Amino acid sequence: MLTDYHMHLQPDGVHARAAAAHAGWDADGGHLSPAWIGRYVDRARSRAVGEIAITEHVHRFAEARGWHDNAWWQAEATEDVDVYCAALVAARDEGGLPVLCGLEADWLPRRQDEIRSFIAARPFDLVLGSVHWIEELAVDHPDYPAWDHHPPEAVWDAYLRELVAAAESALFDVLAHPDLPKVFGTRAPEAHPDRWDDAIAAIAASGVAIECSSAGLRKPVRELYPDPDLLARFAAAGVPVTLASDAHRPEDVARDYATAVAALRSAGYQTITRFAGRRAEQVPLG
Repeated sequence: MLTDYHMHLQPDGVHARAAAAHAGWDADGGHLSPAWIGRYVDRARSRAVGEIAITEHVHRFAEARGWHDNAWWQAEATEDVDVYCAALVAARDEGGLPVLCGLEADWLPRRQDEIRSFIAARPFDLVLGSVHWIEELAVDHPDYPAWDHHPPEAVWDAYLRELVAAAESALFDVLAHPDLPKVFGTRAPEAHPDRWDDAIAAIAASGVAIECSSAGLRKPVRELYPDPDLLARFAAAGVPVTLASDAHRPEDVARDYATAVAALRSAGYQTITRFAGRRAEQVPLG
């Protein structure tokens, strides 16, 4: 079986969403409509993927507006999370679509109680945990780059520390794009293999999964998240895995999956993790 457990129903950015609405989902009745969600399912099926999870960013939702002081975050936080969840549940239960209700939640260490309550109050099938922010600076947002304020080693040190903390928080089912800071081409310094060993051991002990994401192939780094060598180290440590594209439009659902599946097999994975109601099971890698 193949799945795609990381995608969004709209592009990033307020202005990008407005432009895309005219070109895309308005004709289908909006970005939460069954027809628009069905476009993601259709593209998945065309690429032999049997189940998808919509995992909208938590920063999209008004209920999370106060979690971060960043002006971009607060401008994004306009939608109603319960309307979002209801649309996905209806697409599955009434529309018969193979769609899971998911969330991509930022790891914000000072907001653990709020994150926990937010998740517990909703019918999520799986929750992705992402380390996008180190305090007020971002590892992957070009307008607030940590890289302009700290040397690469310091950014990677802080990122790995927060990645482990996210794993150990028990808030998340899957760690998204686990080597995200390389997105613009700034790779972990050569002194970091031992740091990764420690991080992988802690992630394995936590029981959380990681994702193998094809999204990095569309980014400046032009590489899977995680890279194949790192993926093999996760596999050797017994860390379970999901498949993901991080699509923000139907065209990118399961994009470049041949590369991702080949990397999983080469790393030693024979199964991927499937979720329902936040319960995990291993299924053979299709």
